[in-house]
Amino acid sequence: MGRKLSEVLKTLPVERQIKIEILAQKKIEELILHAQTLTDFRRAVGKTQVQVAESLGIKQHAVSQLEKRSDTYVSTLRKFLESLGMKLELSVITERGIKIELPNFHPWEQEPIPRIIKPKRATVKKIAVTVKKRRNAANYHAR
Repeated sequence: MGRKLSEVLKTLPVERQIKIEILAQKKIEELILHAQTLTDFRRAVGKTQVQVAESLGIKQHAVSQLEKRSDTYVSTLRKFLESLGMKLELSVITERGIKIELPNFHPWEQEPIPRIIKPKRATVKKIAVTVKKRRNAANYHAR
């Protein structure tokens, strides 16, 4: 009969065990950074659908269905990610790269309302021209 990985690791020198643990953590972080689906996030942290279901108080089948959806409630997504030890934050990023936090979408936390920085006058003019061009293009294609 084969040995478990944990048994093999215990036989290694402590320095090697530490190095393996550090590399494993880096790999987990890399998997999380490249995750594109809820399934990817769950697998990156090493949890099964059954474990997530138990944490959420639902059945495994419901977790499977949740992972397949292309649309879900923000509150459901938040709970799912919390069961993985993660936190959901929502913000809007404008075309100019201005980031605006959305405190309405995480009432479970009390944060100060963000200050929105007004763009410079030249930027407003540039945006207005861009919007006008897009409207003209949309009207042209609609004909």
